[in-house]
Amino acid sequence: MSAVSRVAALQLATGRDRDDVLEATDRLIAEAVGEGAGLIVLPELFAAPFVQPEPDPDFFVHAESLDGPSNAMVRDASRRHGVSIVSSIFESREVPGVYANTACTFVDGELVQVYRKSHLPFSNGFPEKFYFRPGQEPPAAVDTTVGPVGTIICYERHFPELGRLVALDGGVVLSIPVACASAPMKEVFQLELRAQAVANGMYVVCANRSGVEGVKDYFGTSAVYGPSGEILAVVDEGDGVAVADMDAARVASIRATRPFLRDRRTDLYGGLAVAE
Repeated sequence: MSAVSRVAALQLATGRDRDDVLEATDRLIAEAVGEGAGLIVLPELFAAPFVQPEPDPDFFVHAESLDGPSNAMVRDASRRHGVSIVSSIFESREVPGVYANTACTFVDGELVQVYRKSHLPFSNGFPEKFYFRPGQEPPAAVDTTVGPVGTIICYERHFPELGRLVALDGGVVLSIPVACASAPMKEVFQLELRAQAVANGMYVVCANRSGVEGVKDYFGTSAVYGPSGEILAVVDEGDGVAVADMDAARVASIRATRPFLRDRRTDLYGGLAVAE
């Protein structure tokens, strides 16, 4: 594996049923691969509509197992193209009535990591606690075709501790599937992603949906951020892929010259673990 690879955030327009979304996603994956991407990140719950402000018991019809149709398409595309893909599904767990917001990382067609969203909102129009059981495992880096990659999911970008865990585990890329709406949040959204990149000296690949779905207007802006917080590639609206180079050697150099990981004082951070 070369130190320089290419990574991509895949953005999807709203308003299609699952079969249409899967077809569009497969096409966009091929487009990203054609541009040299070895890692492709999909939006949060990419093949399903996202939750609306009012809890809806009928929404559970969109749930599927880890080997359901959404991941089946992603697994096949990962195998065909020899790339790594981070999928995101509304997972129906083994126990009936238990669901999770789940990211799955496929490498060359093999499922190498399952990460379940551990921080769930019930505010600002996102009542996720009604639908999902929170994950119990912290994010971790996993080897992919572009190097070690760790994943957190949407709301979790508000918690800097999670990105830091991925960096401490050796991650050179932080993957973030999101479903982000509301124009006033757009600037904060980009600020947080750039801060994750700078504080941890790593690349951030964030994939969003775009367009109106129910009462929500998703603002797109799927992007790749460099380890100095710069925007390397972005898709503003509609379907598209943001593809950019990812240099693992640059990550190592920046962590040496801006040694934030080295200079941590964990002996002073005990207060971070104080329970309610």
